[in-house]
Amino acid sequence: MDINTVATLPTWIAVDWGTSNLRVWAMDDNANILATQSSPLGMNAIAGDDALSFEGVLIGLIDDWLPKETDAAKAAPISVVICGMAGAKQGWVEAPYCDVPARPSDLAQGAAAPKTSDPRIAVSILPGLCQRDDADVMRGEETQLVGFMAAHRNFAGWVCLPGTHSKWARIDAGQITGFRTYMSGEVFALLSQNSILRHSVTDDAWDDASFADAVRAAHAAPNGFLHTLFTVRAAGLVANGHAVPSGVSVLSGTVIGAEIADVIGMLKPNEAIALVGDGKLAGLYRAALAVHGIEAKAVDGEAITLAGLTQAHEVLSAQGKG
Repeated sequence: MDINTVATLPTWIAVDWGTSNLRVWAMDDNANILATQSSPLGMNAIAGDDALSFEGVLIGLIDDWLPKETDAAKAAPISVVICGMAGAKQGWVEAPYCDVPARPSDLAQGAAAPKTSDPRIAVSILPGLCQRDDADVMRGEETQLVGFMAAHRNFAGWVCLPGTHSKWARIDAGQITGFRTYMSGEVFALLSQNSILRHSVTDDAWDDASFADAVRAAHAAPNGFLHTLFTVRAAGLVANGHAVPSGVSVLSGTVIGAEIADVIGMLKPNEAIALVGDGKLAGLYRAALAVHGIEAKAVDGEAITLAGLTQAHEVLSAQGKG
């Protein structure tokens, strides 16, 4: 969708700039979406191509949403609020990490403002979060957490953002108090594609019961993780005609189950768990939590990203920066 007339120019523009993809939204004063665009030009594509620049890629997507050059001198620049990898060291400009514990306003106040050659935009790039003890970092997910907190102001507990590197953040009294990253998605990919287990893992053999059993086993015997992995291979070799548990289900349940078991061990009384996302991966996490009798609330990832960017825009506007 394009905006072609002055009457429909956005009040501000929201941007989620990931490693592999880029999404932009034209927004009005009431946080309504006027238009949206996406691109495969994430941080990695731009950093690896000298012919591309972050500002150039952004303008290429939003040019129709901006005042025409003849009107630009008369109009105030449109605020562009960006989360994600545009603020990494390899990004547009580094937005230094904000330490936990952190409130949503702390993240907005830590935004970096790169110089732009196009006077029609004023860019703010939000920082990520870092944790000094039990060293950890995130960049992009913190904005989703801010959006989640805006919609669930009394939530206390852990928010899970499943992915290649899953993030679990603890929220308490309006603050992000700490978080943990698990390389579960990457470990599953490496084992299923590049290890001996690739011979025992096929996507068409999924079995919910085998997955649930593996989740239970991961919790019951957390020290047996490496041994359990090899049983995915060995079970087929010694079956002697008997039914073999689904390899992909056991591997997935073992990896996700180990992650879930670790978090459950830190769960305090009366704390809840929420899941960001409603796709297949989030469904597996929901099923793994259900094995332990935990019903996890699921929320839409794109919606809370926009909610988080909106919160940041409001803070920046109040400071005269957005």
